[in-house]
Amino acid sequence: AADHVQLSPITMRILFLLATVFCLCLVLPACQAINPLTLPTDTPAPATATPQPTASPTPTAGTIAGFDDFLSRAEASRPDQRQDLANRYVGQLDQVPVTGGDEAVFLYRGAAQMVQVLGDMNNWDTSLAPPMTHLAGSDLWIWRSDFESDARLDYQFLVDGSELGLDPLNPNTVPGPQGPNSELRMPHYQTPPELTSPAEQIPTGSVTLHTLDSQHLGQTRTFQIYEPPGQIVGQPLPSVYINGGSDYLNLIDATAILDRLIAQRQIPPLVAVFITPINAADEYSLNDEYADFLAGELVPYVREKFGASVDPATTGVLGNSLGGVAAVHTALTRSDVFGAAVAQSARFGQDNEALIRYARRQRTGGIASDLPLIYMVAGTYETAVEGNNGPQNILEANRAMAETFESAGIGYRLDERPEGHSWGLWRGSFGQALSHLFKSRP
Repeated sequence: AADHVQLSPITMRILFLLATVFCLCLVLPACQAINPLTLPTDTPAPATATPQPTASPTPTAGTIAGFDDFLSRAEASRPDQRQDLANRYVGQLDQVPVTGGDEAVFLYRGAAQMVQVLGDMNNWDTSLAPPMTHLAGSDLWIWRSDFESDARLDYQFLVDGSELGLDPLNPNTVPGPQGPNSELRMPHYQTPPELTSPAEQIPTGSVTLHTLDSQHLGQTRTFQIYEPPGQIVGQPLPSVYINGGSDYLNLIDATAILDRLIAQRQIPPLVAVFITPINAADEYSLNDEYADFLAGELVPYVREKFGASVDPATTGVLGNSLGGVAAVHTALTRSDVFGAAVAQSARFGQDNEALIRYARRQRTGGIASDLPLIYMVAGTYETAVEGNNGPQNILEANRAMAETFESAGIGYRLDERPEGHSWGLWRGSFGQALSHLFKSRP
């Protein structure tokens, strides 16, 4: 009786409440686990629920859709907001002009009254170059146009009708006699592999300077000779003689292209002779004396010094513009030495009748195996190229010569590319031309 403890009513109530809470903590989870009305936490919302809207992704800035998105936002904004929008948009671009499919958008930034895109697309004619559109409230100028999806074109910006310059937003340039031009490459244009520096080191050929006293021309002529890398054992090497050779060396680094073509096995190892003109207008104007200098003096010199092949089928002559006309003239008049010719953007039409006579004389005076093989390339934008006698449609002139060769039974190939009268075209077709000539005949 002494050990019995009597609890007060208040203490009893507190203990009862604690016991009740303890029981609820044990029972409620178990009840919830077996309650068929309770939905699991991952059960999808009822079908009647309204779906949440999905936000559309913002187009990539460097696409045509991305440009359209920027332009829509800029035009919907206040003029005092547009400079900031233009700054942020241009800052996101990896490539300018913006291209997609057959569209290109040119962008220029700067203070000006008028800006034009001048280039191959309008034959560098200011009267054919529409003004760019100015985005009010900003320093951004815009011009969009359609081109072939594989086009490659030279251009510059003409500011206020007097200041011509490169596109500062575009790092891609093309060499030219008066300096580089900016380059538009449409999405499907493929840079020839021989124009890209290989990751691994490849053998390189050597170039030496030579002079020769010409009796045909009454001059001392200077030229440079490329020898392929390595010691070639076996049959004599093919050779190609290049009119305007100094430009091919200085503007497009033709020897580096030859190294890559040989390393990639697109052409056999060959000897290339780069001939510096003294008076190109005279030498390349269907000049028989110049053709005889090549065939009768220069070729024998190269064969003696460098062991080049004496087979006309492996001896070619190459040139661009008037130099291309001279190449064809030389092959037609001296097919006993030259069995192949390359004419890049040749300015046929100066005296087409004479070339036609040469071609027909070859057909009637020789047999099929004696006729030269002609490779021609012309740009589809070479429709009004300036020259000494005014603008000339080089594309149509090459098409006309192709018909002449067809009727005369002379083997030829005419490649038409969506490009202009440019060293970009001649650089890009250099390897294709040599590959066609020297792989088309054994």
